[in-house]
Amino acid sequence: MPTPSTCPVLDPRLTDEQAARLHAARALVDAALAPRHLAGLAVARARARRPPVLLPELGVGAQDLVVRGAAGPRPARRYVPDELRQSATVLFLHGGGWALGDLDTDDLLCRRLAAATGATVLSLSYRLAPEHPWPAALDDASAVLEALAAGRVPGLTGPLVVAGHGAGGQLAAVLALRARTGRVPPLAHVLLLCPLLDDDLDRDSHRRYGQGLGLSVDDLAWFWRMHVPDRAARHRSDVVPVRTGDLAGCASTTVVVAGADPVRDEGLAFASALARADVDVREVLVEGVPHAFLTTPGVAAGERAVLEAARHLTATLSADRVLDLRESVPQPR
Repeated sequence: MPTPSTCPVLDPRLTDEQAARLHAARALVDAALAPRHLAGLAVARARARRPPVLLPELGVGAQDLVVRGAAGPRPARRYVPDELRQSATVLFLHGGGWALGDLDTDDLLCRRLAAATGATVLSLSYRLAPEHPWPAALDDASAVLEALAAGRVPGLTGPLVVAGHGAGGQLAAVLALRARTGRVPPLAHVLLLCPLLDDDLDRDSHRRYGQGLGLSVDDLAWFWRMHVPDRAARHRSDVVPVRTGDLAGCASTTVVVAGADPVRDEGLAFASALARADVDVREVLVEGVPHAFLTTPGVAAGERAVLEAARHLTATLSADRVLDLRESVPQPR
């Protein structure tokens, strides 16, 4: 029988029971560990590593391959659903604070996304900070997007979608800004999943959820310092997308936000700014779950959120206004 000291204590901020119980069990394991930002980069990377999640019932096959990034070959993983219903290709950019993630970090999320959309997903292992600070990861993502548009990645064709989780959401949002002015190929849709969009860590959600729920404000500050060491550069819209004055012309976008996430408010702010700019945007707010709920097995709310995001994405792909990659890239305004 568990002793009182080992009984999981449920955090009242997590109103989703599955998420609360899984987080409490994880917190017992992590209690003896130093916080990630104090443990050091090597230790944090080792903790972040996880094996791919094999779920045959999802009906998705995966294949590792190599693609060309901005500075050379990069690992990638292609996910193909058994029931391929869309010709589109989804370029997926993983989470991990631009410093910790890899192809396995968001493997479950990629499989769910491929199954829900019926589209092929290409997950990219971009260069990581601090060894490769901004704009290395963005340059890698841009290079692969160009290669996909040009047909240089065998077996991947059709309209382009960019999706990103956490730090990858920041990269996806910047690609959306670049696409509207022709700096990268046109996008049919953008999917932002609990994105990190602002280095200002003094919003209400940072104060309410910034400690004790897996992703802390201290972690976020550490990630931003590694990704963009030059504080002055963080005023750029291609670094901090939420500060972009006018988002008109961006592709149709879905923003998934976790209700008990320190980055909740910046995701909601970006979705609101897109709506004000008359962009076709759907906000999917999932209350009572932490930042990592989309990548945690056993949280049904994560599955439901992916399905809801997939509905908006596939509706966009079915619309007559989807750009064909053979069309000319729009000129900068």
